Amino acid sequence: MTDARHRPLLAGTAVLLTTLIGLGVAQLALGRGSHPMLLAFGLTETVVSLVAGLLGLWAARRMPAGWVRRARGLFAVGCLLWSFGQGIFMAQDVLGLGLAATTWADLPFSFYYALAVVSALVHLRGRIRAHVGVRTAIDGALLGLSLFTVVWVLWLGGAVRVSDSPPGDLVVPIAYPVVDVVFLTLTLVSLLATGSSRTGVLVVLGGTAFAVADVTYSYALLHGTFETGGVADFSWIVAFACFALVSLLRPERRTGAVAPPSESWARLVPYIALLPAACASAWRLWAAIDRVVLATLLAVVVLVVLRQFLTVEDHRRLLATAEQQRGQLDTLAHVDPLTGLENRRRFGERMAGVVRSALLTGSPVVVAFVDLDRFKAVNDTLGHAAGDDLLRGVADRLRAAVRDGDCVARLGGDEFAVLVTDPAVQPGPLVERLRLALLEPFPLAGSVVTASASTGAVRGEPQRMVGDLPAGLDVDGQVAALVESLLGSADAEMYRVKRGRRVVV
Repeated sequence: MTDARHRPLLAGTAVLLTTLIGLGVAQLALGRGSHPMLLAFGLTETVVSLVAGLLGLWAARRMPAGWVRRARGLFAVGCLLWSFGQGIFMAQDVLGLGLAATTWADLPFSFYYALAVVSALVHLRGRIRAHVGVRTAIDGALLGLSLFTVVWVLWLGGAVRVSDSPPGDLVVPIAYPVVDVVFLTLTLVSLLATGSSRTGVLVVLGGTAFAVADVTYSYALLHGTFETGGVADFSWIVAFACFALVSLLRPERRTGAVAPPSESWARLVPYIALLPAACASAWRLWAAIDRVVLATLLAVVVLVVLRQFLTVEDHRRLLATAEQQRGQLDTLAHVDPLTGLENRRRFGERMAGVVRSALLTGSPVVVAFVDLDRFKAVNDTLGHAAGDDLLRGVADRLRAAVRDGDCVARLGGDEFAVLVTDPAVQPGPLVERLRLALLEPFPLAGSVVTASASTGAVRGEPQRMVGDLPAGLDVDGQVAALVESLLGSADAEMYRVKRGRRVVV
């Protein structure tokens, strides 16, 4: 039994094949270029593009707001504009008014091409980084201009010179295949970024059919052989049928963020595009000055420079983001998230640096340990939120009680440490200063709480202490041993004070 999800695709494909076969049989019977066939092809292309536009708007309205909805809506409006232009073209064709290289129908056609590229950009930007989307658009333009330059030198330039149409009238139809290359490039990169899907494959098939139609149309127009009912018309019908089928398919759900596509191949695009364009331009300009070749070559060079600038800018932003993230990780690794004080790891690093410096200068080092008395009682009676407020308040008081160059850290729980490098500071006055800082009551959870702490401080001279260390230690070993000795002494002094007093909070 056929999967219900595939039924719209199968039904639409059957209608498309029936239409193409019917047009082909009718053309064989009535003759190419007959009024009935001009009307049949004109109506078919008008209707199929109109249906693609209306279905696109219907599908967009059913989608949640976002980049997919905006892209689908823009492309649907472009299809409606193409339908309007095709109606004008059909009227001119059926009435035998004579079709110039550029007519009023090309105005809505041009809007379709512009909206198609913009919708592809919007879709791509929604999936990957903005600069990648812009660079991809430039890549499409580079490939289109490079192809145009090569084709111009090998064939198109000569065809334009012998064409009956004024060169200015040929600019628009010649530009259509170039825009098709841009659209296909954007669509393919978006498909690579999001993964293969039925909708993506249908858009690529439609864009390819459109490019075939435009190339065929431009070629026939330049040689004065264009006639409705050829490959171009069949290809346009196939293209808009593919776009209509996209709107009939149920959107495929994707979970998680999509990573940007690998740019290993994309870095070569400017050079791949520039090389054939430069070779063709050099070959052409060697023989004679060709303003079209000069203009396209200049455009290619400007686009390459712009693309490289965007690449450098993107890398600069990436480096800035990495540096910012490195700073954030460094903060997380060295700062206590509750109080904003330095943590145990950072305090040990600061101690090692001060001890290393003191070994050279002979300066003393003063370390104090502060342990809140009966902190558990605050948590049990007022709640953990009040306990956290108390820890933050104690941290602020301790930080304000020392100099900016000194270090205050939270070692964990209700334990704090203070590192003082001022050689004039003595342990006794430091302990008293810290005690007075905590003397004023703390407002917590609607209550006023008086906090006290057991504080022990020691003063050590690393140059003198190093003589008591085991022999054979290198400088790093000496520093580590001295840090451990000072911290152990301060911790022991703090516990001596705690055992010798009884404090009620």
